[in-house]
Amino acid sequence: MGRGVNVTAGVGERARHTFVPHHARGASLARTRLLSGLRAAGVDAELASDAVTVVSELVGNAARHARALRDTLIEVSWSVLPDRVQVAVIDGGSAETPALRSADWDAVDGRGLQIVAALASRWGVQTEDGRRRVWAELVAVSSDGRLAV
Repeated sequence: MGRGVNVTAGVGERARHTFVPHHARGASLARTRLLSGLRAAGVDAELASDAVTVVSELVGNAARHARALRDTLIEVSWSVLPDRVQVAVIDGGSAETPALRSADWDAVDGRGLQIVAALASRWGVQTEDGRRRVWAELVAVSSDGRLAV
């Protein structure tokens, strides 16, 4: 399993994935790699920023609450489609399924999926063969009403 960025694109789609450490610093590495990939794909800056924020929250949650994949890694993937960006974080799962929580105004944690839900047009969780994939889809509309991707 490599640790660099790999191209897995299909026709009309630009997709990549990378592996980051199952550790809090994995979120920083994921942000850097994702932003670089989205910029290279020509994604609108605001949409790219939102996608980076979502991935950062998902990687942080995976490092905090889930098991790593083999080799103590978390997988981060993203696809740039004509009308949206899809991101996903794949980990080794945990006993609990990720769900929105209520957090008091002074709580130091508990808002990660609230942030994801606020920025993404939709998001979800899939579990298969001991791996959990938390994904989000983001769509940006420019000031003239057109998609910004």
